[in-house]
Amino acid sequence: MSPPGARAPGEIVGIGVDLVSISRVRDLAVRFGDRFLTRIFTQDEILESRGRPVYLAGRFGVKESLLKALGTGLSGGVKWTEIGTRSMDTGAPIVSCEGGVSRILKEKGVRDIWVSISHERESVVSMVILTGGSEA
Repeated sequence: MSPPGARAPGEIVGIGVDLVSISRVRDLAVRFGDRFLTRIFTQDEILESRGRPVYLAGRFGVKESLLKALGTGLSGGVKWTEIGTRSMDTGAPIVSCEGGVSRILKEKGVRDIWVSISHERESVVSMVILTGGSEA
């Protein structure tokens, strides 16, 4: 019998999708400033965004998508800032997690986080696929 959370290589553990209004994120950033930014985004995300609402909307969408893929939302003390997305040299997004989110990923046997972000005019769509696998 496999240990709890054990997954077959490449098995899909969860899928999450989110659609975010760029103007809504822009309005929240203007209205609440640093209080909004530091509650939702990691320092790296804030710095990398250079204040661009489209960037922030994409990163917010990834957080929402990941929480949907986990099936937990913000329950159990999970914080927005425990999910961080940065851009690789190629421009592709890569997600890192810590704290409660990292613990839940481990409990569910997640090994890889696949993410995609796309934007068009006033909207950003993000998708997260969580896959499992052995450490072999």
